[in-house]
Amino acid sequence: MKKVCIFTATRSEYGLLRWLIDEINNDTSLELQLVVTGSHLSHEYGNTYKEIESDGYKIDEKLEILLSTSTATGIIKSMGLCSIGVADVLKRLLPDVIVVLGDRYELLPICSAALIMNVPIAHISGGDITEGAIDDQIRNAITMMATLHFPGVRKSAKRIEKMLGTKKNIYVVGEPGLDNFTKLTLWSRDKLAKETGLETVKKWVLLTYHPETKLTIEDNLTRAANIIKALSQFDELQIIITGANADLGGIKINQYLQNIAADEPNKFKFYSSLGQLRYMSLMKEVSFIIGNSSSGIVEAPFLGKSVINIGDRQKGRYMAQCISNINTSDAETIGKAIEQVLTTVYSPNYYFGEGDTSSNIKEILKIFLYNPKELK
Repeated sequence: MKKVCIFTATRSEYGLLRWLIDEINNDTSLELQLVVTGSHLSHEYGNTYKEIESDGYKIDEKLEILLSTSTATGIIKSMGLCSIGVADVLKRLLPDVIVVLGDRYELLPICSAALIMNVPIAHISGGDITEGAIDDQIRNAITMMATLHFPGVRKSAKRIEKMLGTKKNIYVVGEPGLDNFTKLTLWSRDKLAKETGLETVKKWVLLTYHPETKLTIEDNLTRAANIIKALSQFDELQIIITGANADLGGIKINQYLQNIAADEPNKFKFYSSLGQLRYMSLMKEVSFIIGNSSSGIVEAPFLGKSVINIGDRQKGRYMAQCISNINTSDAETIGKAIEQVLTTVYSPNYYFGEGDTSSNIKEILKIFLYNPKELK
């Protein structure tokens, strides 16, 4: 039986990989190996490895790498720990292929180790552009190390072809996060209200602001503060805040947002991690989404939800009509954007796929592992 080893380091990444994990776990011709690392194992970020276990998946390895810091030197040291640890993990598990997604910094030591140990790498969501962060450089480096490429859309595939100088082993499969809407039974508004303390008569907002890694920590905090200031002007809104990721400055942003929620608990509610089901259910029920999360760019348009995208973190991605891009961080401009989205309705947009990505990837992996000559 061929062994497929999937690495996940963050809650958002697991949310995108969950249904591929499920597909491989339920296929009798494949053996799932699951390696959990990064912020999954951090109390500060919600110990989200427990969500993976509650979904019924066996974790083969828990690889501790995350230091209690979000400074540049701390992240580099985490990468060093990851490089040491993943060498031992791959030696123990002996996978036939590893699967990674996106552009997180942890992927550099993971993929470097796999490359040196001659383990094929399957990379999901390569070829994208996000100009407001260092993600592009990381993502493109992984592309150069990978054997199989699973971009979400044709435009991303074209960029990979240009980088590699070949069309071989590049398969457009759609974005995996959309599978959640076709496979999960989402909660009702009443159940969400009961679980979160939100009021059904209010308009709900989902806020996620990650550090824009080309800005200073102070500038990121100012931007987060201006988003809060703008939202505070609207009495009819209740805001669910999800924690920032483990990038440079993420801890300070979370501390600020936690303090806001503590001071105004009826207006703002902070969660280090909502969990996949609750997050997707809220996305369906909110009036709009604000911040700079990729879920606002990829998943929200699938539901026809209005999005206010702040800053340049997602710059370079395809932007559906429902997305309002705000390049300035002043509260007045953000407030005007909020006024506009509260009165605008959009239709669903299927640019990133139709919710069948995971099964597509699994079938290609099986051909690669058992009948590679059949691959186009």
